[in-house]
Amino acid sequence: MKFTLSWLRDYLETDQDLQKILKALTDLGLEVEGVNNPADRLKQFRVGEIIHTKKHPNADKLKVCEVLTSEGKKQIICGAPNARPGIKVVVAQPGDYIPGIDTTINVGKIRGVESFGMMCSEKELEISDEHEGIIEIDSNINIGERYIDVVKNFDVTIDIAITPNRPDALGVRGIARDLAARGLGKYIEKEILPVKGTFESSVRINLKKDVIDNACELFIGRQIRGVKNTTSPKWLRDRLVAIGLRPISALVDITNFITFDSGRPLHVFDLDKLEDELTVRKAIAGERILALDGNEYELKSEDTVISSGKNVEAIAGVIGGLNSGCNPETTNVLLEAALFSPKSTARTGRRLKINSDARYRFERGVDPNFTFSGIELATQMIIEICGGEASKSIVAGNMREGERYIKLDPNKVDSLIGMQITKNEQAKILRELGFKVKEESEKFIVKVPSWRPDVSGDADLVEEIVRVNSLSKLPGKPMLNFGIGVGKSTLT
Repeated sequence: MKFTLSWLRDYLETDQDLQKILKALTDLGLEVEGVNNPADRLKQFRVGEIIHTKKHPNADKLKVCEVLTSEGKKQIICGAPNARPGIKVVVAQPGDYIPGIDTTINVGKIRGVESFGMMCSEKELEISDEHEGIIEIDSNINIGERYIDVVKNFDVTIDIAITPNRPDALGVRGIARDLAARGLGKYIEKEILPVKGTFESSVRINLKKDVIDNACELFIGRQIRGVKNTTSPKWLRDRLVAIGLRPISALVDITNFITFDSGRPLHVFDLDKLEDELTVRKAIAGERILALDGNEYELKSEDTVISSGKNVEAIAGVIGGLNSGCNPETTNVLLEAALFSPKSTARTGRRLKINSDARYRFERGVDPNFTFSGIELATQMIIEICGGEASKSIVAGNMREGERYIKLDPNKVDSLIGMQITKNEQAKILRELGFKVKEESEKFIVKVPSWRPDVSGDADLVEEIVRVNSLSKLPGKPMLNFGIGVGKSTLT
């Protein structure tokens, strides 16, 4: 699970530095596997200024630039269309490594003219895919200043390992909640307001009975018409690129963002490519689908699919179909949020060898209560970025899972783990993690939040308390001596 530090701070109000956050994550059981700080690989680049340019004598598209750098005036050959006198630029000196092109700059001749460095584009510094021109710096910045000191907004990417029992940590919200419970800041609860539907949807949803029973208990759809599937705003593209995802289009990027932001997979269909009814059903053995990854898959009767007429449009919980996918011409969409069975999703995904972000979350168990919130959040973002108007929601099926309560004796923390944590502190930790705690007859009655399907007994609650309190505080004690001593060896 990858996320950025600024993304985490959307849900965690904290003044803690990076190292304390990293240490706390691992100690909480969210083991840090990698940290990528762009500033570490860009610290050698400094600001320069182009003071003169002339046409390269042997190349029509190249310019010979005189550049004022931290080491004096340098001659640098450049082919960027925006290279011109008077602009401040990012300069790489001979010996500097350029990450975007995996090259170390040396003094050399370009078409017979010597060049003593390079002026960099955003792509060459791995900041974005922009490579049409070189980076232009504010004219008030002094020559020789480090580029990372000028920009100051490089975002650190953190990669953590998620154990199978922590589906809540497959969203930035859940990670922030853990850190807040540890005491590293205050959890920011963001309210998701419903988007009022202005018309009745033209689409019907049909959930087959055998699917409701074992594969998909709830399916919510929402029609949004008049959208413009444009390029996503920079902040959204930057976040996806930072975690290794390629921005595709606003509609797709929004669903990918919510998958990592809130652990809620969604799918968006091009409505004009569908019939008036979507059916969630078991596949007919031998049916095929051309998926969004460009591969064609043959289905078996135990697989769950979403179909429109005779066409299979998606493998439920695993991957969407290419034929009903969105493109730049898409203007009407059907947004989908559903509850797919972990077992059914895992079985199909494993057999077809499809490792999607949706499958990864559904097979571990998504928060059922966030299904409605997730579709509202996506609707809100689509209208803000792509425009359009939303229908009223179409709801098929319902959520069977009820509320879960567990009785906990606070003394069990000491008897099971050997840590003495006060009752008040135990209750505080559980509440910070989202559990509801009520005290009755010296015991706790604990209501488990919907995003923790892994918590089913009092031992699980003890684990949560100890995990947040930190097992590093567990005192080392010798085992009790019952007077038996060391036993004599016995021949077999």
